[in-house]
Amino acid sequence: MKLKHMTVLANVISIAAAGPLAARAQDAAPPEFPEYRIKAAFLYHFVQFVEWPPRAFANSGSPLVIGIVGEDRFAGALDAAMRGKAVNGHSLVIRHPTRPAELKNCHVLFVGESEKRRVSEIIAAAGGAPVLTVGECDRFLQSGGMINFVIEGGAEKNVRFEINNDAARPAGLKISSRLLALAWKKT
Repeated sequence: MKLKHMTVLANVISIAAAGPLAARAQDAAPPEFPEYRIKAAFLYHFVQFVEWPPRAFANSGSPLVIGIVGEDRFAGALDAAMRGKAVNGHSLVIRHPTRPAELKNCHVLFVGESEKRRVSEIIAAAGGAPVLTVGECDRFLQSGGMINFVIEGGAEKNVRFEINNDAARPAGLKISSRLLALAWKKT
């Protein structure tokens, strides 16, 4: 991976850790918007530090598909973060799969908190396919998810992420050691 991408990801982490999410709100955006703008930036950088097996793409020009399952609280932040960008020659597209069979057509699957009761079912539906599962609810990693967003702190809320690399390996995904080193570790 390029040093530039690692520096940008480290900067995103620094910004997320710098202070309260409310301090980064802009205009009349919903209260959760700053949190989801940060999560969108993380998602963009995650795809730069994950290697998918060749079977994950129909061909070298196929898009990298980011699916959102559940309530889309990004308020356009994910679309803005991905617009016009590509990773390893793959343009980035966002989809909202509604049927279990569509989950395996995604390369990244973001499972929103609104789906916390169905996490195990969703992960099982994507099982066996090279799909990076990313969530934001308690016990996501224990349910077989690969990356989970964690909000840390009281009034000073920070967006962090934790990684279950053991869940990524059977899917054929290789998470860069650089990204693993940046993951939040509970103390």
